[in-house]
Amino acid sequence: MESQKFGVHEVTDMRELINFKVACLSEAKSRLGKVENPELKKLVETSVELGTHTVNNMKAILSTAITQMKQ
Repeated sequence: MESQKFGVHEVTDMRELINFKVACLSEAKSRLGKVENPELKKLVETSVELGTHTVNNMKAILSTAITQMKQ
C-alpha cells in the first residue's frame, strides 16, 4: 500500500469539512422529529446514517494525517 503524506492545508481543510458535516448532521437530526411524511423521514434517516458514516471515515483519515505529520 502506498504511503500518503498530508499537508497542513489538507489537515485544515479536513477539519473544516468535518465541522461542516457535523453541523449538517446536527440540523438533520433536530428536524427528524418534525418530519411527518414517511418517505421524507426515511430519506432524512438515510442521510443521517450515511453522514455519520462519512464523518467517522473522515475522522479516521484526519487521525492518520495528524499522526503522519507528528513523525
